[in-house]
Amino acid sequence: IELRPREFSLLEYLLRNQGRVLTKTMILSHVWGYNFDPGTNVVDVQITHLRTKLRQANSGVRIANVRGTGFRLERNDSPASPDAEEGVVGAAE
Repeated sequence: IELRPREFSLLEYLLRNQGRVLTKTMILSHVWGYNFDPGTNVVDVQITHLRTKLRQANSGVRIANVRGTGFRLERNDSPASPDAEEGVVGAAE
């Protein structure tokens, strides 16, 4: 997969914390190295770009939304088709 440097850093952080829920603040702090305005959508934009590339590559992993909390990298035993959307995981899961 061809990734931009920020996408690579984001994927590396997600991989190192696979299965853990990572908040936007945690991602901003680790990947960008400092705190952005919490109202920024930079994490959402980068997650969307990364999801697209992972789907196109049939990577076997997906980035799930954990409602009200953040994101989690999960193993996907049956890689999604390029047209599939990422599911939202409820906070109780």
